Amino acid sequence: MEIESYKVRYKYINKFTRGLIFLAGDTFAIVLSAVVAFLILSPFSSITRSFPLLYTLLFTGSVLSGLAMFRMYLVNWRYTSLREMVRIVNGVGVGALFTVLIAELFLSAANFEYAFTALASINALLLIGGFRISKRLYIELILAPRKRAKHTIIFGAESEGEQILRDILKNDQWNLAVHGLFDDRIMPGLLLHEARILGGKDKMFEYIAANPVEQLIVAFPEIPKKDLKQIIDKVKEIRPSMDIKILPSFHSLTDDPVGVKNIRDISIEDILGREPVKIDMETIRDSVSGKTVLVTGGGGSIGSELVRQCANLKPAKLVALDVDETELFHIENELKGVGIDIVPCVASVADYNKMDQIFAMIQPDVVFHAAAYKHVPMMESFPEEAVKVNVGGTRNLADLACRHMVDKFVMVSTDKAVNPTNVMGATKRVAEEICMSYNGTCVTKFVSVRFGNVLGSRGSVVPLFIEQIKNGGPITVTDPDMKRYFMTIPEAVLLVMQAGAMGDGGEVFVLDMGEPVKILDMARDLIRLHGLEPDKDIKIEYSGLRPGEKLFEELLNAEEGVNKTEHVEIFKAICSRKLKKDDLDAHIEKLFDLIHEGRTDGVRNRLQAIVPTYTFRRELKKMGMLSEPDKEALLG
Repeated sequence: MEIESYKVRYKYINKFTRGLIFLAGDTFAIVLSAVVAFLILSPFSSITRSFPLLYTLLFTGSVLSGLAMFRMYLVNWRYTSLREMVRIVNGVGVGALFTVLIAELFLSAANFEYAFTALASINALLLIGGFRISKRLYIELILAPRKRAKHTIIFGAESEGEQILRDILKNDQWNLAVHGLFDDRIMPGLLLHEARILGGKDKMFEYIAANPVEQLIVAFPEIPKKDLKQIIDKVKEIRPSMDIKILPSFHSLTDDPVGVKNIRDISIEDILGREPVKIDMETIRDSVSGKTVLVTGGGGSIGSELVRQCANLKPAKLVALDVDETELFHIENELKGVGIDIVPCVASVADYNKMDQIFAMIQPDVVFHAAAYKHVPMMESFPEEAVKVNVGGTRNLADLACRHMVDKFVMVSTDKAVNPTNVMGATKRVAEEICMSYNGTCVTKFVSVRFGNVLGSRGSVVPLFIEQIKNGGPITVTDPDMKRYFMTIPEAVLLVMQAGAMGDGGEVFVLDMGEPVKILDMARDLIRLHGLEPDKDIKIEYSGLRPGEKLFEELLNAEEGVNKTEHVEIFKAICSRKLKKDDLDAHIEKLFDLIHEGRTDGVRNRLQAIVPTYTFRRELKKMGMLSEPDKEALLG
């Protein structure tokens, strides 16, 4: 309470002090204005006059009163603007008129007094205005230039680099000083807006090592990601704390002028080594435009991006379905104003009756099925829940798609469905079998699309690593040899939509995920991107494989092969084992019988009967959940 009282007293003391400073300054300016006016007018007077002291006191008091009337003793000195200058003109004008009026009534004013008032008023405007704006001029014209501009270099000296350099030179607020440009494509020595092109990539590394460079702007949208990663690694090796900005590649595809506002920090997506995928947007647009689209799991990482991409293609109706109402609210709110209403629907795909009502109400033409439990270790502890959603939910939707004559059903699958060692992967493999078994039984075309990890998804290692770096480490990596395939969420979703548009029904498409990335290398890259050094600023610890995890993920079974499609980054898996629908239904019924009877320990054995490549006993041994018969089978 005492602290708050002190703050209030200090606020008013400071306000009072500022008002006194303004009053003293204005008084001096007005008196000086009167003196100057008298000195100017005296030579032109027909008689010798003494300085009009009484008149000057009247003028001073009147102008000060006019300024007070317009609240000029309550303004902030630092932020005096044109608005305050207008109020000064009004205050001085009112003061001058009041002076003339009083002088006319009581002091027998003549032409000299009128001229004196006019000239003193003009002088007062100049002096008071100059006094009031003096602090702002001092800060912005004297102090601001003293701030040291950030030592900056630009990699890329063609059109994008030239536009960014021009923007820096034109706008002082960026506080950047470009000391040179580097580009292997352009002859060294040339001048670009007074900045010299000093050489190519190797010369840039030499320059950074020899000079106090604080920021590098990569203005080269078409640079291959592999080359970009090499540049970043080398720069961080020379100067770990250096700030690196990048111009995203999409700017090269637009006519909008490129400027400093377009550059952003380097992200892990920029250095994965994957080139942007090529998408046939016309094919995708034809498959979605004007149709009713249902996206299950619409609040999740993949589902929400499916909603975003579909919204851009102008469907007749777009329904986002999820059990998480908060995420649905966020995606609905985000897409307001895109020209299409997103219909949120809170429901579980495991609830057959509810889903039947929804299908009957909206009559979807296309279903993107992204709803699933995906967290591997969690599903090892709750296998029955993975079965209910990943298997039961998919079968519910497949059955309803046939009953309501949906044109196309596209299921999002995973690389963990291949030779699965965890419940999540096994249930997704069963979901693929469900889609294949329903295809051909009705008008609906069923397609599954299998891909690996996506960056930035919920549960991804990248947000976890970033949080650990922010907390000062350590970063926990399960195994130094662990590798994973990675894609960005937008490119994965666009390829899913592309594969869905291409599918004739019954296919399991496999996306080209590029080369697998070592999780340890990714952790080190993220540390460097934060201006820190691995193993020095941030420690890396190894926690060991979690239940159900593999060192390497596969996109095809060992006995499978692939056929090429018309899209170079989408392949069609040759699935070696397709269960007949009746056999698969019987297996699934037995799965749910076990769950209803509370015999969840038998769920894994039943999953293995459906997916022979599923291996789980060693995982149970890690978890300490192995039964005595299982132990004997494992040891035998």
